[in-house]
Amino acid sequence: MARRPSYDTRAVVEAARDVFSERGAELTSIVDLEERTGLNRSSLYNEFGSKDGLFEAALHSYLEDGIQPRLGSLRQPSAGLNTVAAFFSGMGQTFRADPERGERGCLMVNTVAELGSHDPRAALARSYRDAFRTAFRTALRQAAARKEISEKRVSSRADLLASMTMGLFVTARIDPIDAAKVCDDVADEVKLWRHT
Repeated sequence: MARRPSYDTRAVVEAARDVFSERGAELTSIVDLEERTGLNRSSLYNEFGSKDGLFEAALHSYLEDGIQPRLGSLRQPSAGLNTVAAFFSGMGQTFRADPERGERGCLMVNTVAELGSHDPRAALARSYRDAFRTAFRTALRQAAARKEISEKRVSSRADLLASMTMGLFVTARIDPIDAAKVCDDVADEVKLWRHT
């Protein structure tokens, strides 16, 4: 019977996720991962198979723990234009509250930028993009059902907002305070969509 590991796998993945966010997939070494997780190379390989296996676990963790909860408000039955505007205002507040973290950007966006969309490790990027599109589409459809906006523009606006979100993460890497200001501008613009 195999022994259970004496470490918290979730905590290891979260620690690795932070390193990958800071350094990128290619520049993160196994030594970096050993130092941050507290596990030696053998334990990391036994648990995850390879650095790529740990990176994939970090990407999944980022989607499940970092992204999905943030999209929850957009999926609520009460969601509408104010919810979408609040999403961007909240994003701006996050950049202002922790500019150092904001400068890391988004692990998924960074991964696509670093590895390209054809790299198998970046395959989760489509589900990441689609999660944003679907959440925005849900909120905007509910806004359209309440006659806040036109139904015919829901899909194009959802796609625009998903792309805007990814772009804001890149902008935050350059200047998180500027990205926060743009988040506020997006929130104001979304409010102007009412009845259009």
